[in-house]
Amino acid sequence: MKELKNQFINYEECPECGGGIVLNSFEQICNECGLVINRFFRESSYIFDDIKKLNNLSKQYVALGERTDFIGGLGSFIDYENSKYLKDKTGKLLPPNEQKLFRRLKKNYSQFLRIKNHETEYRVFNILNKISLYLNFNKNIRNSAAYYYKKILKQEEKVINNISLIAFCIFYAARKENQNAPITIKEISEAFQNFGHRVNPRLILRDGLKYKKHLNTDSAPHRSEDYLIRLIDGVINHNDLENRMVKKGVSWFKKEYQNILTIKCREILKHLSYWTRGGRNPFILTGAVIYLADKLIAKEKNQKSILTQKMISEATKIAEYSIRDHYVNLLKPQFIK
Repeated sequence: MKELKNQFINYEECPECGGGIVLNSFEQICNECGLVINRFFRESSYIFDDIKKLNNLSKQYVALGERTDFIGGLGSFIDYENSKYLKDKTGKLLPPNEQKLFRRLKKNYSQFLRIKNHETEYRVFNILNKISLYLNFNKNIRNSAAYYYKKILKQEEKVINNISLIAFCIFYAARKENQNAPITIKEISEAFQNFGHRVNPRLILRDGLKYKKHLNTDSAPHRSEDYLIRLIDGVINHNDLENRMVKKGVSWFKKEYQNILTIKCREILKHLSYWTRGGRNPFILTGAVIYLADKLIAKEKNQKSILTQKMISEATKIAEYSIRDHYVNLLKPQFIK
């Protein structure tokens, strides 16, 4: 196994410093400079070099290959979509007869012909790319979601709704990606609704129950610890936080308060066993833990608490009554005597 690993590291080189590449948390990382390399482009069987540029007989152009999240035809496209005057590989305009020939070829090889018999997949992958940019996903999540979608389509003759299915695949891919902060089904459905698609959490869960049998379902459920950094970051960036800190007479900087709050939250979660949590929603529980941590810090430092349930609700998109319910019924009896 060690021998194979060394062969893999020597095979790939960092494009920045030439160092070795290692696999860590589903990402390729240079072990010299720490550069994260999202995707490798393997050398094509046809290589462009200075010798072939001087040879007018060589007019072959090749594509890098089929993308997982893209539906298109074979080979390369002819220039840009709306370009009127075509050029050769050296940048010179083609003769009039060749201009006419390649314009006709470009017109015949239209987008409709490239996506023929794959119109639904083309539309779904366009939506996938928009949602990935909107939610700031990395390329691993986007490509994995496209792979899961194609895998389910291969196993199922007919699916109920392609839009809700790609929404489930996005959620499942984000769940399997350990590098990014977890994202909830509600956030994914809201992103689809912003683009005009009628997708709600119920439809995503329905597709998950129906189609997850085709995927590897050995992923562990998320814990409150997974959401902690993300939610605290949202609270620290709340617009009213600085005013509250001045009003309560706190002399800390925001970064210092963030570190203290994070440490206290981790201490609270460490004392909360899985049995005590009782299967509660880990996302909502994290919001209540942040509220409790602020109160405990204020008690230890003999000062007034900074955060309110309303501030945490606005920063984390968790309902105030949910934060209050978790705090009063679960956290307060254990941590505040």
